[in-house]
Amino acid sequence: MKRGLMHFLLGKVVSAIGGLTAVVLVVNGLTVPEFAHYSVLIGMVEMFTAVSGLGLQHIMLRYVPELYASYQQFALRQLVYTAFMLRAGLLLVLLGGAWWGAPLFAGWLGMGDAVAAFTVFLLVVGFRSMNQFLSMILESMLHQGISQAAFSLIAIGRCVGMIWLGGLHAVNLINVIWLECACEVLAAVIMVVGIFFSVQPDPDAHDDAGQRHWLANNRGVLGRFAGWAYLQHLATLPFGGTTNRLVGGAMFGSLTMASFGFAMSIYDYAKRYLPTQLLIGLIRPVVVARYSSTGNFTRAAELCEQAMQFNLVLLAGMLAALFVSGDELLGLISRGKYMEHSVMLLSVLLVVLMLETQRVVLDVLTQMVNHYEILVPTNLFLSCSVVAGIVTYPVLGAVAFPLANLLALVIAIARTDRTLARMGFVYRHDWRGAAEALGNLLLSTMVGKLCRYAGLDWVSSLAAAMAAFSVIFLKYQLAPTVGFARDMIGSKNK
Repeated sequence: MKRGLMHFLLGKVVSAIGGLTAVVLVVNGLTVPEFAHYSVLIGMVEMFTAVSGLGLQHIMLRYVPELYASYQQFALRQLVYTAFMLRAGLLLVLLGGAWWGAPLFAGWLGMGDAVAAFTVFLLVVGFRSMNQFLSMILESMLHQGISQAAFSLIAIGRCVGMIWLGGLHAVNLINVIWLECACEVLAAVIMVVGIFFSVQPDPDAHDDAGQRHWLANNRGVLGRFAGWAYLQHLATLPFGGTTNRLVGGAMFGSLTMASFGFAMSIYDYAKRYLPTQLLIGLIRPVVVARYSSTGNFTRAAELCEQAMQFNLVLLAGMLAALFVSGDELLGLISRGKYMEHSVMLLSVLLVVLMLETQRVVLDVLTQMVNHYEILVPTNLFLSCSVVAGIVTYPVLGAVAFPLANLLALVIAIARTDRTLARMGFVYRHDWRGAAEALGNLLLSTMVGKLCRYAGLDWVSSLAAAMAAFSVIFLKYQLAPTVGFARDMIGSKNK
C-alpha cells in the first residue's frame, strides 16, 4: 500500500505539471473556433467509454481486488483477459460506426466544417477509453507505478509536443489531435505489457480446479452485477460535463462554446486531481478488500468520508482564490480570450464538483455492497437535468446547465442516502468538517476582499487570502487530513 501510494503521488505530480502546461498551451495555441470544436470533441470520450463498457469496468473494480488479495491468480488472469477482449471488440465496432457516419454525427454536434478533425479524434477516443479501462485493472491490483508511468508519459508527451508544434508554428486542431493520439498509443502499449506481466501465475502457486472454473461458476453473479452496473452507467450518461459539451456544441456559438469549454477544462483538471478522484484507484481496492474480509460497512464508509472532507478543503481554497482574484487568474491562463462569464461558470462548476465527490463516494459504497440497482432511478433523474438546462438556457445562458446539474445532485444524493440506510448501510456525514471548510472559505475570502478594498493589487490580495486559508487549515483541519492518510496506509489505531 505504501509503495503504491508513493508511485501514485509521484506519477500524479509529474502528470499534473505536464498536463497543466499542455492545457494552457492548447488553450493559447488554438483559435477560438478550433478550441470550441476541441471542447466538443473531448465530450465524446466519456460517451464512447460508457456505451462500450458493458459493466466490465465495474466488474474489474469489484472483483479484481478480491481475487488478487486472495491469490487466485488463475481466475484473475481468466477474468482480465476475457473482459479485455470483450471491451476492445465492442469499442472497435462503435468507433467503426462513428467513422462511417462521421459527416452526419459531426453536423449534429455543430462541427460540419470540421469533419476531418472529428474522424481523426475517433482514434484518440478509442485509445483513451481503453487506457482508462486498463488503468482500472492495474490500480485494482495496486500496481500504481505502471499506470502512473503511462499517464505521466501522456502528460509529458503532450507538453513537449505542444512546445515543438509551437516552435514550428504548426499549432492547429488536426495536429493537436494527432499529438494526443500518439501519446495515448504509447500509454496503451505500456499498460498492456504491464497487465500481461502482472497477471502471470506464480510458479509456486497451486493450480486448483476451482480457480480454473471460477469464471464459469460465477457467470450468473457477474452477469447480474455487470448488467445493473451498465444500466446505471448508461442512465447517468446524459448527466454532467459530457452531455453539456455535446449539447453546447449544437446550441452555443463559437465564443460561448469556447468560454464554456475553457471553464470545463479547468473543472475537469481540478476533478482529476482532487483526492477522491485522484486516490480512487487506491481507495476503491482498499475499501473493497476491507469490506470483503470484515463485512464492516461503517469502517469502509468512514474512509470514503475522510477523502470527501479532504476534497471539500481543497475546493474551498480554489473557490476563495476565484472570489478574490478570479478574473485576473483566468485572464492570465487564457491571455484574456475567455474571461467573460468564466469566473461565474467555474465557481458554479466547483460547487457541482463538491456534490459530485459525494456521488462518487456513494457509487463506490453501492458497488462494494453489490446493489447497483438502487442507482438506476437516481441516475435517470440526474440525466433529466439536461432538459432543465436546455429549457432555461435562453434566460440564464451557459450557466443553466451546471445549475441544473447542481440541483439534481442534491436530490439524487439524498435519495441514495436514504435507500442505503433502509437496506442497513448507514452512511454518516461529517457535518462539522463541512462547516469548518465553509467557514474557512468565507473568512479567507473576506481577508482577500478587504485587501482589495484597501487598494492592494490582485496578487497581494490573493496571497493574503491563501495565507489566511492556510492558517485556518493548520489550526482546525490538518489533524483530520493526517488521520485520513494514516487510515489509508493502515497505521491508524483500530
